[in-house]
Amino acid sequence: MFEWHSALAGGVSAGGRDGVRGGRQLRLTEVRGWHLAQLAVFAQQQSEFQERLRALSGAQLPEELYRGVTHNDSRLVRITPQQYWWFAASNASMVRLARELPPSAGTVTLLSAGRVRVRIAGPNARDVLAKGIPLDLHTKAFQVGQSAQTGLHHTGVFLERVADDGYEIYVPRSYAAWLWEWLIDAALPFGYDIMVEAPAPTSNNSESHQP
Repeated sequence: MFEWHSALAGGVSAGGRDGVRGGRQLRLTEVRGWHLAQLAVFAQQQSEFQERLRALSGAQLPEELYRGVTHNDSRLVRITPQQYWWFAASNASMVRLARELPPSAGTVTLLSAGRVRVRIAGPNARDVLAKGIPLDLHTKAFQVGQSAQTGLHHTGVFLERVADDGYEIYVPRSYAAWLWEWLIDAALPFGYDIMVEAPAPTSNNSESHQP
């Protein structure tokens, strides 16, 4: 049976470090226990696709690019006019949609195994990301709930602002260790704690703990 292994196991076990002036202003977190599917919707079949998606998850396809909609544990983000990313705590509905969706309506591609999710939070999170991401991350330009496909120091990533001082980065698994090292180096002047967030074993909630 397939057994999942973290691509960042070595990195998160190293622990945090104080900044140049002491203290730890940032939190770097590997988020585990989530699932991702890419949906491609054929233009003439969007109504059928929407109906099947709503029946399985209760969610609906968002209209605005890079603005997500959330329903229970599902979140969908429109990344192109005909493509969406679907994030959820479980992949059961994703697998079922992939099996039941008529080929004429669209496609469902499971991407969870190929992506790593990292959160950076704290008063200096924007300063760290500004060292490598070619976007204006000021709150007025890149608001909470807004996302973008961009690059971080020549690596393609999906970036979402999840709080005033928090961002989440989805990076291809093969580049995850490199990106983590880059974040560690960029965060060092401010000091940082390292955390792992994973589903609690007895509930659907998440818990954070030091690795």
